[in-house]
Amino acid sequence: MTALLPRPSSDGTGPRPAAGPPRADCVADTAGGLTFDLAGPGGRDTGGAALLLRPRDRGTAAVPLPLTPVGGGRLRAALPRTVPLPEGHWDAWLRLPGTADRRLAPGTRHLGPLTAARAADAAAGRVVARLPYATRGGRLSLRSWLRAPHAEAVALRADDRRFTVTGRLYGAVVTAHAYGEIRAADSSAPRCRVPLAASPAPAHPLAEGTPFTLTLPHTALTPDTRPRTWSVWLHPAGETGPEARLSRLLGPGGVTTAPRPHPAVTLPGPLRAEPHYTPTHDLALRLTPPLPAPRRG
Repeated sequence: MTALLPRPSSDGTGPRPAAGPPRADCVADTAGGLTFDLAGPGGRDTGGAALLLRPRDRGTAAVPLPLTPVGGGRLRAALPRTVPLPEGHWDAWLRLPGTADRRLAPGTRHLGPLTAARAADAAAGRVVARLPYATRGGRLSLRSWLRAPHAEAVALRADDRRFTVTGRLYGAVVTAHAYGEIRAADSSAPRCRVPLAASPAPAHPLAEGTPFTLTLPHTALTPDTRPRTWSVWLHPAGETGPEARLSRLLGPGGVTTAPRPHPAVTLPGPLRAEPHYTPTHDLALRLTPPLPAPRRG
């Protein structure tokens, strides 16, 4: 990313800003919040200035974050973890009095300490994750997740009979009525229940997450020989309770940016299974025909 450049001084000396949209630096704090810093308009009144988060999904209101001076001609907006932000993509805009809103570009990003508030969120029955990123067009956006409950896929193993997913369930506990479920994306196959077991519970299951093991037999994935994609879900309290789709959001430094799936596995019959994570970090298993054997020259 390009670092934020200073604005020219009022006497016309000093470096000039790079051409293009204004840039906002983003820093994560230990409380799970984000702050955005950018250069001020240089001598103009900034009363009423705001960093505006606009949702891409219609029907959701924009979220204004007030911009306040912090010295050195810079402005700062804060997005605390406690501010509600529905799940989805949010585009960042700069709103200054008397001017049209301008799209922001990303500056430097320091996103290390995003894990401190995880236990508090989980104890409240949810997982909150927010990830600033640069769009393909070079603009600043924010991906927000809000899962209640949340099933975190930690590891995926495979052998000649099954996939085994180990994970942690936040915001709920695995009961005696729990089960897993796979759903075909094209709705051409019925939903199928798969075995789900709780591991030994930690001392504070809601705060630390309840460990679980989910078994996906190859026979459940191939009720016929048709290629399809399966999503994976947990029903921790049975049919009448909440459900959670397996996904990979949490990493050692906060939100994981690129979950790594398991390599493809050949199934009994003419199909192979390719575990992958969707753009929203949800676990899926894509069933495809086997790759053709390489030609020998």
